[in-house]
Amino acid sequence: MTSRRQLLFGAGGLALAGVAGRAWQQGLLGGGNPALAAWDDWSSGRLVGPLKLVGAGVLAASPHNSQPWSFAVGRLGVDIFEVPGRNLGAMDPFGRERLAGLGAAIHNMALASTAAGRAARVRLLPDPGNPAHVARILLGPEGSGPAPHPLLPFIGRRHTHRGPWRGGTLADARMAAVLNFPAFAGVRVALFAAGSAAGQRFAALTSDATAAIVADAAMMADSHRWMRHERRDADRLKDGLTLATAGVSPWLAGLAALLPAPSAASEGDHWLANTRDQQLPTASLFGLILTPTPHDRRSALLVGSAWQRLHLNATAAGLVAQPLNQLPEIIDREAQLRQPPRFARLADALLDDAAWRPSFAFRLGLADTPAPPALRRPVSAVIGHPARMEWEVEQWRAAGGAF
Repeated sequence: MTSRRQLLFGAGGLALAGVAGRAWQQGLLGGGNPALAAWDDWSSGRLVGPLKLVGAGVLAASPHNSQPWSFAVGRLGVDIFEVPGRNLGAMDPFGRERLAGLGAAIHNMALASTAAGRAARVRLLPDPGNPAHVARILLGPEGSGPAPHPLLPFIGRRHTHRGPWRGGTLADARMAAVLNFPAFAGVRVALFAAGSAAGQRFAALTSDATAAIVADAAMMADSHRWMRHERRDADRLKDGLTLATAGVSPWLAGLAALLPAPSAASEGDHWLANTRDQQLPTASLFGLILTPTPHDRRSALLVGSAWQRLHLNATAAGLVAQPLNQLPEIIDREAQLRQPPRFARLADALLDDAAWRPSFAFRLGLADTPAPPALRRPVSAVIGHPARMEWEVEQWRAAGGAF
C-alpha cells in the first residue's frame, strides 16, 4: 500500500516538474533569445549599404515597442512607411505617438547614413497621395558622406529604463549635452528639475493622468495587447513589452514569468504603483517636447526625431531615460471622447506659452544598473514590397542611364 509520505513526495515531485517545465517554457533556464538578434545585427557591423540604415531604424524608440514601420530599400536610398495596424487604439487615438516612433526611426537612419559613407537627404511626407509614406532618405554615391557621427555607437546601447533610479541633481554639463542637437522646426524641449515647483507639478499631473488611464477600461485593454507575458509570443512577434523591460528586478521578473499572465486591470494597478512609488520619485529631471500642432503629421515626426536624439545624447552622457507619456495620452483621449479638456487645461501650468502643447513627456536621471534591450523585429521582417522601383527607374533615366 502506498504510504502518505510517498504520496506527498510524489505530489511534490510533480509540482517541481511543473515549475521546471514552466521555467523552461518561459526561457528562464538559459538559451539565447532570437527576439534580441536585431541589436547584435547592428553592433556587429554585418549590415551594409542601405540595409545599415534599416538596421538602425528598427532599433529606434516606439510607443509600447509597437514598431509601426516598414521599409522599401533601393540602391539610391530607403523609403519609410507607416503601418497603421500596429497601433495603440484608445491609448493613441490620433496616431500621434505612432508617428513619433516613425520620426525616431528616421533620425536613427539619418545618423546611420554616415556609417554607410554616403551623403543623405531626408524628405518627410514625400508623396501627398500616400500619407503612409512618411519619409524618403536619398543616398549619394559611395564616399560622398561626412565622417561617421559620434552617436553611432550609442544606437545599439540606447534602451528605455523603467526601473527605480538613483535620484539627485544632474550637473549642468550633462544637461547641456542632452540638449546639444540641431533645432527641429516647430519643436521645443522644456526641462524641469524633479525637486522644482514645475517638476513637482509634472509628477502630480503624470500620477493623476496614469490613474485616469488605469480607470479607462478601453485604454488598458489596448495597452494590454502589447504585453508579451509568454516567451513563445515574444519569440514569435518580436515586439511589445516584457517583464524583463517593465522595470522590475530580474528575480521578480523571473518569479512573475512562472505565473499566469495578469489581467489588464491588475497590470494597470502595477503600472500605477510603479509610476507613483518608483519612477516619479527617483527621477532627476522631467521634460516635455512641445509643438504648436501635436496632431500634424510632420510635427509628430519631428517630435519623435527630437526624442530619439535626446535619448541618444542622454545615453552618451551616461544617463538613463524613459518616456512618461501619460499626460499627452489622456489629453488625446479626452479630445477623442469630446470630454471637457481637464488635463489639457491643467497642463497649462507647465507651459511658458500655452500655444506650445505637450506632445511627448519623459524623465531623465542616473541608475545603478543598465536597462535591458527590448524585443525587436529584424531587418528581414520589416522590408516590404519594392515600392521604390518606379522611382529608381526615373532617377536612373534622369542620370542618363547610369547610377
